[in-house]
Amino acid sequence: MKISEILAAREKKTSAPTSDNRSNTTPPAGTGKKPIKVVRTRETPNPNAKQYVLNTQVLSYGKRSYSNVDECGDDLMARSIFDFDGIKNVYIMNNFVTVTKGDAVGWNPLEKQVWKVIDDKVTIYPAEETEKIEVEVKDFLNMEHDKQMQAVEMVLNRSIRHSLAQDGGGVELKDVKGTEVKIHYQGACGDCPSSTTGTLQHIERLIKQQLHPDLVVKPV
Repeated sequence: MKISEILAAREKKTSAPTSDNRSNTTPPAGTGKKPIKVVRTRETPNPNAKQYVLNTQVLSYGKRSYSNVDECGDDLMARSIFDFDGIKNVYIMNNFVTVTKGDAVGWNPLEKQVWKVIDDKVTIYPAEETEKIEVEVKDFLNMEHDKQMQAVEMVLNRSIRHSLAQDGGGVELKDVKGTEVKIHYQGACGDCPSSTTGTLQHIERLIKQQLHPDLVVKPV
């Protein structure tokens, strides 16, 4: 073999793509992201609300709550759920979607229809930009209004919202006026029979203990 032929053969071998180069252009099988799917439904204390548990977290912090289709914005999944008759609320948090219906509508076949919509259209939501709240509470009733609001939010975050989320619900702080704390229930808590009795008493007891014994909690 001529010297020129040997050099040409070496150059051809050097320029051929290696297995590493090929792996950069063709991803190995099985590395695609797992699709987000419903793995099960959970009953809640509210017979009109079901919690659809997902196989991954879709909202790392905060929550989304829609009471009608106009509030959904560009959330295609929520808008599609409201296409079904009798839907009252769609609540999204962590790794679940809670759907609340009206009394006049049954879960059969609605449960499976909602399951399919969530499977087809659920997505990852950007987290709400909310910093952890830490407020020093010495004399709650004499604090400025914004500090009172922050103090109540702190109690809701650390002592109440996690337990409500286990049952597919949540609570939003509306206002603090004098000794009255106004809250709004979300998700499965929205029209749950226990939300005006046991749940309300539990929230009020914790707020009294941690902030001031004269405070009362009113759902709005």
